[in-house]
Amino acid sequence: MADATKERILTAAQNILKQRGAESLTMESTAELAGVSRKTVYNHFQNRFELFDAAVARWMRHVLDGVEGIAADNTLPFIEKLNSIVDRGFRDLREGGRIIGRPRQEILDPAELVLRKSLQSSLEHLIKTIVQDAERSGYIRSEFTAEQITWIIINIITGITVLDQVEDRSFSKAELLQDSLRAVVLGVLSPLGLEVMKGSALLSGKAGLDSREGEA
Repeated sequence: MADATKERILTAAQNILKQRGAESLTMESTAELAGVSRKTVYNHFQNRFELFDAAVARWMRHVLDGVEGIAADNTLPFIEKLNSIVDRGFRDLREGGRIIGRPRQEILDPAELVLRKSLQSSLEHLIKTIVQDAERSGYIRSEFTAEQITWIIINIITGITVLDQVEDRSFSKAELLQDSLRAVVLGVLSPLGLEVMKGSALLSGKAGLDSREGEA
């Protein structure tokens, strides 16, 4: 029962983050949406920062599990695999709404640092695997190494997560991330890489959109 209650609390927190953003996440708002008392929320999480970390980690684990499953499928040709990973990742990102962001806190607690390192390690392994496959296939220009490109991409992704919300702009964080990655990819691909990536989900700017959304 306790685990079920914790899952309800985390689901409520995720929904608040997706719809209203990090600054709207409070112990009170989460308790109300989860249908539990504020004391129950505090029994599971010390404060809103710990609740935020757990809710985002749960969502990020879901996203990473999805793309890692595709990456591990050795039956898929590289380009098909890459397009599937990008499309799945950006679909989850778009569905995540305003979950990319965090409540303001000057100092990260030790638990959050451990959590970030764990998620970053998973992300690094995933990206490195994809980039190394592209490098072996001759899709990357010789002046770039797989390690350089991996960390350029990680830097972009982590930078987006700490960026203030951009709702007053003409683009969302998901769109900004996609455009940033597209700019990097266009800069590092070899002529062969550009040829095989032509029309891909990432370079078309329509990753995570189904055909009907893309035509709208």
